[in-house]
Amino acid sequence: MWPNYQDEHEFNARLVCCMCCMDERDRVQKKTFTKWVNKHLMKVRKHINDLYEDLRDGHNLISLLEVLSGIKLPREKGRMRFHRLQNVQIALDFLKQRQVSHLMLSPLC
Repeated sequence: MWPNYQDEHEFNARLVCCMCCMDERDRVQKKTFTKWVNKHLMKVRKHINDLYEDLRDGHNLISLLEVLSGIKLPREKGRMRFHRLQNVQIALDFLKQRQVSHLMLSPLC
């Protein structure tokens, strides 16, 4: 059931408030997960600054999986788009092979 709003202004104000809370929650989660990743990557003398940018070529993602699993994974050495996609695919295949699933949780305000 939708709550009753007195007017459009009240509805918009609540919507903006909800969106700000979601943005703040996303920022905190990103920062927390970045710290967790760096805690593990420091074991192989690596570091990320931006979670999304620094994992997208697959190299740091593969390094993280190697640290967590203790298994050496193959990787493409090049920097072309094909190599980056191949590295991400290697990481995803590794997780799938071990039946690791991911859940996207997005609770509402």
